[in-house]
Formats: sequence, C-alpha cells, structure tokens
Amino acid sequence: MSENKFGKVKEGTYAEGVFNLYTPLNSNDNFKEKFAKESFRILLNPKDGEYAALVTVDKGTVSVDGIENKDKKDLTEEKLGWDGMMKTTKALFEEIGEGKLSQSDIIKKVVARKIKMKGPKFLVKLPEMQAFLKSE
Repeated sequence: MSENKFGKVKEGTYAEGVFNLYTPLNSNDNFKEKFAKESFRILLNPKDGEYAALVTVDKGTVSVDGIENKDKKDLTEEKLGWDGMMKTTKALFEEIGEGKLSQSDIIKKVVARKIKMKGPKFLVKLPEMQAFLKSE
C-alpha cells in the first residue's frame, strides 16, 4: 500500500469507498465545528473483503486507512487502538450506508450474528457524519 491520492488506501478496495465517502467532510465547516473536540477511531471490517477501513476523526479532521484483512491479530483493538468496530459483509455495509436498514433491522442482524459490533456509542457517530454529507 502506498501513499497516493487515496492516502493510505489501496485503489479498488472497500477502504477506498469509505475514503471517498468520508474525506469530503474535511472541507465541511459545520462538520469541523461539531467534531472539533472529538477524537475516535472506528474499524469497518468487511469479512468478505481484502481490506478493512479504519476511520479516524481527530478534532474535526477525517482520515481513512486501509488495513489488510488477512490476520485477525492485525485488526485488534490493542494493535489499532479503535474505539468502535463493525464487521459484516460488503453487501450489508452497502445496505447500511444507503439507509436501507433501520436501526431495528441492524439490531436484529446483530442478534442473528450477521453483524458483529463493539463500541456502539462510537458507531452511532457514523450516521451523524453522513448527515453532514447530505447537507452539502
């Protein structure tokens, strides 16, 4: 993985899609103001993808890193320092991102073990961030 126009994200991966989705927030003044005092990291791990995406928000700035999804040990909370994590298929991530699944649908899928989550209080920040994308 090299530093290119995608930062630390390999082209053609799930992480690139996440990068393209969230990095426009860096030029959104309302987002910067709302998240100015917040710092957190969220790992989005598609179990059927080669790369996971580590979304980092640090005082109003968003960055996304692609992390190889070969060894579970490379994606641990201890190694990456994430605050929240979601693991599911790329198809389910897409449905969630497009707003096709309600909160109750997502909870049902967590109970059915179709979605694995840790740190849900940080995961709720993702829809908050997406709301700023829609307001542009």
